[in-house]
Amino acid sequence: MRLSSSSILPKKLDAPLLIIYLVFVLLGVATIFSSAYSEEFPSLFSMDKEYGKQIVYIGFSLFVGMIILLVDGKFFTFSAYYIYGFIMLLLVAVLFTKGIKGAHSWFKIGPFSLQPSELAKFATSLAFAKLLTTPNRKITDARTRLWALLILAIPGLLITIQPDPGTVLVFVAFVLVMYREGMSGLILLVGLLVGIVGVMVVFTRDSVWFGFMSGPWLISSFAILCCAVSYVSITKFVRKRFRRKYYIQTTAVLAVVILVSFGTLLVHKYVLSDRHRDRFDVILGLIEDNQGVGYNQAQSMGAVATGELFGKGYGNATMSNDEFNQVPEQSTDFIFCSVGEEWGFVGGLVFICLYVIMLIRIVMIAERQRSQFTRIFGYCAASIFFFHFLINIGMVIGVVPVVGIPLPFFSYGGSSIIGFSILIFILLRLDSERMEVFS
Repeated sequence: MRLSSSSILPKKLDAPLLIIYLVFVLLGVATIFSSAYSEEFPSLFSMDKEYGKQIVYIGFSLFVGMIILLVDGKFFTFSAYYIYGFIMLLLVAVLFTKGIKGAHSWFKIGPFSLQPSELAKFATSLAFAKLLTTPNRKITDARTRLWALLILAIPGLLITIQPDPGTVLVFVAFVLVMYREGMSGLILLVGLLVGIVGVMVVFTRDSVWFGFMSGPWLISSFAILCCAVSYVSITKFVRKRFRRKYYIQTTAVLAVVILVSFGTLLVHKYVLSDRHRDRFDVILGLIEDNQGVGYNQAQSMGAVATGELFGKGYGNATMSNDEFNQVPEQSTDFIFCSVGEEWGFVGGLVFICLYVIMLIRIVMIAERQRSQFTRIFGYCAASIFFFHFLINIGMVIGVVPVVGIPLPFFSYGGSSIIGFSILIFILLRLDSERMEVFS
């Protein structure tokens, strides 16, 4: 590890992004203090409550961040694969630990715990950027895409085994990076098609159509019919020399629909736990269980709704706090309901605007780079934050299933804030050397 010798801290540190980060961290711990406050432990630094531990996590994150800012940016390009490999080993090792709530996701270290899947996000970002900046590697090449998918698949598979489906979902964000680096937009459309087909299969899985299970059978039959019409249309209206291309594309779409149809059914039946399966069913309206699996989401939506326009004021929440305990996990996955209840629609809107400003700033930093490695890493960070923001808030307001994704810098948890902080500080370090070209 080589330390920067020019100065103690980088001279060209991006002040706006650093300020936004510090503001979010302070607002986050203030929100946790409000939601988890107990008269028995009134001190902000009480280690018996979430807010005291969160301050320790923040302090450690800032310490790690300072070290990152002292490290030469070239260290990250050189060691990207080594960091990735080390975190993958941690993901393997955590599978052999004692499970917590049925999941093998944490290393217990005294009163603290470490979740390697949160660290896998920045490690995968480094490896992803390294791959796409390797000479003769272009995302338009099939071999490069396969390597990129392998880099994503390894942590995705290991995290699925834990199981932690929410974190796995975040790795879909890297598709946006691939698109920015030149991948065809057709793949994004195929991804959208996969999502639509998957939802349709789950929604219709128990219906019966002419004696067959209508989920995969009906959708696959409809796809075959559409492709048959397409084949006839291609033969009749497309010039002969262009037909082969369209035949291949049509066949590929048909294969995707059929594979997704039956694959979704198998995953839904045999891979997802009953708890996660029921959460999807609640969102799709297939079951209504506000006192069971849908309880958390129903209560969080109620807490946000009671905030009305301007909220009840800081510390005055009557649902999203430990005293009344109406919203389980209000300090972690459902922390946004505390924002909504205390500050209302206006406060929630201000929060969303601040988050959008952070995303825009990260994209601006990525776009001004001479280094392709830094640009790709910046887009990885922006995509990860965007997915966390979208899914977490969507989960709280009831538009996506509850999958256990933290809200960056707000949700209680040491691993998450350390992982997100590392993402920010590596980007700040690389950006401070933007006049140099790493790769």
